[in-house]
Amino acid sequence: MWEPNEEDITHLIVLAGEKTNAKRTAHYTELAPVLYDVACAWCNQLFDMAADADRKKQSAVKLFIAKAAQYYELKVGLVSRKMGSVAYSFAEEIPSIIYKPLKPYRKVRW
Repeated sequence: MWEPNEEDITHLIVLAGEKTNAKRTAHYTELAPVLYDVACAWCNQLFDMAADADRKKQSAVKLFIAKAAQYYELKVGLVSRKMGSVAYSFAEEIPSIIYKPLKPYRKVRW
């Protein structure tokens, strides 16, 4: 499991195009290790996040984590609602467009 440091969290927030604040930093700190595991499971491989590892893979994983954390901060929850006979819809999964940076690194599992 990858444990991001303060600099990594700040970098992820900037990648998502947002400004750093205490609430957002706490949100990204909690989600980053979980989303790293999601990326590893989706690609069927472990990504090395050390300083001397492959930067292309690291960049793809960090971009995925930033966009997915942003999605969970802003979009998850109420997707649609009706007023007539009150019906609510909630999003449960990350949209496929967020997985796009990881596609070149996805390995086929038999």
